[in-house]
Amino acid sequence: MKTEIRKMFDVAEAENRGFNEREIAAVINAIPAEERMARTEILAAVNGPGGTDSPETRESIAETLKYMEIRAIDAREERAKLERETEVRRTLDRTPGLAPLVTPGVRSLPGESPEWRSLMPSLTEYRALISEGVPQDGGYTVPQEISGKYIDALKAKSTFLRGLPAESIIPFTSATLSVPQLVSSTGADYAAEGQTIPQGQMVWGEVKFTAKKIGEVQWASTEVLEDSALDQRRVIAENLLRDASLKFDADAFTGSGTNPIKGIVSQGTSTTLGTGKVTVTYDDLADAVARIEATNGTPSVVWASIDMAAALRKEKAAGSGVYQGGSPTDTPASTAWGLPILPSAFLPAKTVVVADASRIVVGVRRNATVKVSEDARFDSDQVGFKLTMRVAGVSLAESSSCQVVKAAAS
Repeated sequence: MKTEIRKMFDVAEAENRGFNEREIAAVINAIPAEERMARTEILAAVNGPGGTDSPETRESIAETLKYMEIRAIDAREERAKLERETEVRRTLDRTPGLAPLVTPGVRSLPGESPEWRSLMPSLTEYRALISEGVPQDGGYTVPQEISGKYIDALKAKSTFLRGLPAESIIPFTSATLSVPQLVSSTGADYAAEGQTIPQGQMVWGEVKFTAKKIGEVQWASTEVLEDSALDQRRVIAENLLRDASLKFDADAFTGSGTNPIKGIVSQGTSTTLGTGKVTVTYDDLADAVARIEATNGTPSVVWASIDMAAALRKEKAAGSGVYQGGSPTDTPASTAWGLPILPSAFLPAKTVVVADASRIVVGVRRNATVKVSEDARFDSDQVGFKLTMRVAGVSLAESSSCQVVKAAAS
């Protein structure tokens, strides 16, 4: 923003007012002719309900100018990139000796001949390879184009995230995630015709979580990548993603106050079965469902430790020898009272969790991202693969929405 325009904004802000006609004219005259959109937005603001005098109109104009400047910076950067690429092409044209350095088997971009191509693609070409998503071009491990899909892949690999509805996974854009929580609500009552509707009172609290990074780096020699019968780049990326999901699951279930993420086991309501009840049964799950329903919750998922998932599959009706979960030759038990049973090795032994997953929130600051470096270990001819993601803690709206059932010790 030009200095004189900035001073004009500062004065108007200090006086808590909008702009007069002279100031509006100065702003419009300071906008380049090619920025027709910015001029139109400013004229719409001053002709709107707030008029020219309101601080809201001033803020709207400031926002328009800010985005105009961002567009201008982006345009300058793009021109600079194109100029650099043009210079590379000119250098190759002036140096015939570089002509043999043509990347074999790689397609040229539309309208370009392959003669000029060097071993390193230009920025425009790299973007084109990214958008193709072809395995041999590294498309599966390029972050910008597919990072949005990685949260879906992460959810498929994470037992914890698989039990949550989509709306429980919340993207956020700041260093911390603030989750509002309704502490109490009172005041609803009947109102006769013509009478004043009673006023209610809601008390709100909040839980704040700081974004935490999960990351891993793996290396592979170029020989492994070139000679493998499999698409090794994609295999490495998927393994990195699996490792990240396992790390997240470990804390999401059992993380304590000392862990980056506090888990649902420590946040929920725990019930330990009586002496002699060494396994959790379908009846115990029914009781947990009823406890959630007693607080107007809607049970939606069952997470079970590996041993308790096996016990539920093997549970038989009393005296009949018939499996409660259905015939083993048919479909093994995968639901209880209509709720999916998801086994997890990260739950403590003899533990089952019944939850209303709509009351659980997970914040995602940055989706899982895989980046590839061909140069980090240039001298040993190795390629580096790095996965990072940033998540904020697991928030449980109220402890009663997560019932932790523990069997008695043997």
